[in-house]
Amino acid sequence: MASAPSCVDFRLNERDEIVTVGSEWDLFALENDAPELIGSKVIGRPLLEFISGKVTQQFVQALLTLVRSGTPSLELEYRCDSPTERRFMQMRVSLENSGLVHFMNTLLRTESRQNKILISRSTQRGKNTTVRCSMCNLVKPVKDWVEPERFNGSSTSKVTEWLVIYGICDVCKTNLLRSSSAKTTKV
Repeated sequence: MASAPSCVDFRLNERDEIVTVGSEWDLFALENDAPELIGSKVIGRPLLEFISGKVTQQFVQALLTLVRSGTPSLELEYRCDSPTERRFMQMRVSLENSGLVHFMNTLLRTESRQNKILISRSTQRGKNTTVRCSMCNLVKPVKDWVEPERFNGSSTSKVTEWLVIYGICDVCKTNLLRSSSAKTTKV
């Protein structure tokens, strides 16, 4: 499987609708088995339609509010993993003179996984549903946030499957709160 393109970007209008996608958008969607997310199918639709979990949606709305209320740009590192590799990314969110909000997502590095990790979204939270952080991709199966491989460390299986709901871990929440007081901010 090929690595993610080096930069995947898009722009939002004042209604938070996707109005443009960058040249590597379609390649990224197709390499991740998501033909339903190619540019022609997302342009004109609200960004939040593509974000799982209310907590994660609130996180993204907070980023948009910060940028639109005077923070020139925000930079934060996050993970966008595939089943076979950890992808370390940087997101830069900035308000352009045109009023559009520009999200630029740059690949920093990748690490191969020893075992394949398959993630599926749960339609609702149950007693035993695992939470996955949308920013750092750690999972919280019980009490602590851990790498998916660590929780399944005693298994001899070459594939780990998780049914998850999405949220934001405390470390990622704290980073956003800390960033709200700076001008150009690294989260």
